[in-house]
Amino acid sequence: MKLLDRKQPGNVQRHNRTAIKYNIAMENPYTNGSYLVRNPSWHSEDAPWKLAHILRALKKAHVPAFSTVLDAGCGSGAVIKAWAAQNPHLKFTGWDISPQAHALAVQEVPPHVHFVQGENFPSGRFDLALAVDVIEHVENPADWLTRLSACASVLVLHVPLDLSLRSWLNPDLLEKERQSVGHIHFFTARSLKKFLREQQCKVICAHYTNKYVERPPKLMCLKSRLGMAIRQLVHYLLPRAWAAYVVGGYSLMVVAQPIRGTDCAGV
Repeated sequence: MKLLDRKQPGNVQRHNRTAIKYNIAMENPYTNGSYLVRNPSWHSEDAPWKLAHILRALKKAHVPAFSTVLDAGCGSGAVIKAWAAQNPHLKFTGWDISPQAHALAVQEVPPHVHFVQGENFPSGRFDLALAVDVIEHVENPADWLTRLSACASVLVLHVPLDLSLRSWLNPDLLEKERQSVGHIHFFTARSLKKFLREQQCKVICAHYTNKYVERPPKLMCLKSRLGMAIRQLVHYLLPRAWAAYVVGGYSLMVVAQPIRGTDCAGV
């Protein structure tokens, strides 16, 4: 399976080809506790920002009324907890393989939110399934997406676009993503859409997100401030697709519809 554009530079392709081998060789950081050590909040602080983009994407895609939502790879569950607080009529299920993430998720759970932990997808069907910053972490994203597609009629995915001109000039950035946040597969917007088509998922709509520009961190270092100024300048002057490839730091929020699927019970 190719996750990269054919025109990607050879050194970037080598990074992606070694990703699965790298992941198999190491212990699973999501179950052995090491990911929690590196990311103690499990990115809960990003939940309101992510939820705003999820709702924007659903509105843009004109998704019909739904009542059940699966958050696959839910982490701390902060996204669906925030969503549940606004929508008591919806039923949410959060699922993750990590016992540490599950322990965070089950704290202060609304009555219409249910969290499960384990290796297998939850059984049953859902109207909508989320995969927010997940497929770049899993060993076999094609198989994982196939199983997710069997669980819901509409998918919402948020995927980092780690491949850029900046990462080509400095390949160590990709290694940093592996070490810090566990990314083992790297995408451009083009390669992500191609991947979805190959998995028989029709892209209904997509838009770019950029956490660094939309909610910039407090920066003390002059070099970091200069870098952020360049990011913001490129963000506002160039089309999003160009900005994503030139400076990186973008993700793609996608609403997709599986073209085919089966009941996921027992998968």
